[in-house]
Amino acid sequence: MKTIKCALSVACMLVLCLLAGLTASAETTTANSGAGSFRVEQIYVNVPEMDVFFYALDADGNSYTPMVVQAAGLELTVGDHSLDTSSIGQADSPICYLVALDNSADIDPADFRQMRGAIWQLIRSKNENDQIAMYTLAGGTTCVQPATSDSNALYTALAGITQAEGQIDLTGAAGTVAEEISREYQAMAPRKAIFICTDGKRIVTNPGLLAGLLTDVSGKLNVAMYTFVGSGAPDTLAVLNTMSDGRIIPCAMEDMGAELLAKQQFFASALELRTEVPESLYGERQEIVTLAVPSLGSAVKSSSTVYMGFQMEKPQVTKVEVLNRNTLRLTMNQAINGNATRPQFYHVATNDVWNWRVPVKKVEISEDGRTVTLTTGDLYKGDYHVTLNKVSSRMSPANVSTLREETDFSIAVWPRDNGFYLARFRVPLLLALVVLGVLAFRWSRLRRRDRTAEQAAEAEHLLTATEGTADLPRRWVTLFWARRGSIAESRWAGMVESSLMLGSDAAQCDLCLPDPKVRPQHCVLCVRGETLVVQTLSPEAPVFVNGERIGGEHRLQNNDTLRLGRTTLRLVL
Repeated sequence: MKTIKCALSVACMLVLCLLAGLTASAETTTANSGAGSFRVEQIYVNVPEMDVFFYALDADGNSYTPMVVQAAGLELTVGDHSLDTSSIGQADSPICYLVALDNSADIDPADFRQMRGAIWQLIRSKNENDQIAMYTLAGGTTCVQPATSDSNALYTALAGITQAEGQIDLTGAAGTVAEEISREYQAMAPRKAIFICTDGKRIVTNPGLLAGLLTDVSGKLNVAMYTFVGSGAPDTLAVLNTMSDGRIIPCAMEDMGAELLAKQQFFASALELRTEVPESLYGERQEIVTLAVPSLGSAVKSSSTVYMGFQMEKPQVTKVEVLNRNTLRLTMNQAINGNATRPQFYHVATNDVWNWRVPVKKVEISEDGRTVTLTTGDLYKGDYHVTLNKVSSRMSPANVSTLREETDFSIAVWPRDNGFYLARFRVPLLLALVVLGVLAFRWSRLRRRDRTAEQAAEAEHLLTATEGTADLPRRWVTLFWARRGSIAESRWAGMVESSLMLGSDAAQCDLCLPDPKVRPQHCVLCVRGETLVVQTLSPEAPVFVNGERIGGEHRLQNNDTLRLGRTTLRLVL
């Protein structure tokens, strides 16, 4: 009975291979010619940019150079739109390997360890910016490690994978991977490849699994997809490689790691064409992209259906975690360049009226570029925001952040203390002290100058008093006057004989005060023996002595102040 079951399984396998081979040959994107072969690996669209990764091989399997391909007349069309093909070169964009491991309990434990070792070799040999995402297939597709370039995280996730009960659902696996690519499209590296690692015995005994592997799922996902089938007799499964157009790779279980690395090296021979998508093609739509080389031996072309709806997002902080009073951990929406370690690239400020800038002292970026740890000055209770200043994406260096994209976060601990106010008002207080010092210095100079003038006036007064007698009463008087709002002060000194008329008209008074509020003849100073009095001339010309309005005459003392209109006079006798 067991022999009959195996024979039926083999027969079913051969029938499926034949049918799938015919289907694959009808849908394949590989075009052969006398000059070699031509194949599109993947088309990466992140409008307005489009990157087309493809292979152009001669008859001996060697890669054509970008110059040869371009000279052969490369043509790129999206629907009926022709795009520019002037920017072509060797592909150097990072690759995201989506590795699906068959961890069924039906697989021999020794063979399972060999498959896990093959993935370990892939992790060890990947480029620095290449990413790997790992899935398990037994009992349903499960993501055990999202796409990351952190080798330590990948080793840890791989070590945690164990065998489990359950069958493989390739249709569900394809849906899970497609959803993962759609959700994390921009966070993943531009080039994407799906690697499935399974056992040859499960292929032979599971016709449904074989049918799923032979289906051109990669064409629907617009990514390269390869299935590595480990077997004790890989030659018996060689027909699968032919029928699947090279997408199924039978190999000895101990050679699976070498096959993974060989495919990894094959990716290095890809060419990359960079162009821009017309704005009329933006939006959520599917388009047929065709790449043709009419002069490469004979007319060859390769096409793929791609989704045109992804808009390029700028690097931005999606989550802020406060680790302690001086440490913040930022989670990015995509991997950023590892050289963005300068504090000037990160702005942290409060959302209050002061908009206080928190100093950033140190920056540490994780290996996968998705998290950043900031060492800052002291943080206090309140609302803050963080922005990125010209931080570029690791996957597309031309994609640079903007300060307009703010991410808010709050701190509910560490209330304000003296350090909070000192940090915010240090500069204003220093400026205020400097201004007050300058004003105090100028006031001191003015006081010294005024005192010198007073002493000179007193000396003149004493000298003049010793001169001969006069028929009219006389007295030496010194007046210092200034208009309101002015720090400049004028001085008048002289011998007053009998009286001194004060006013604003130089033709009608003895001392002219340039003040529109002072009348032409406002008041008069009279000498009465040893005293000096001020006499008002009319109610319309008020006179204030030491701040109080007077009427008629008022005897004046040394250092009394008179206010006429907007002018204040200080009297020195």
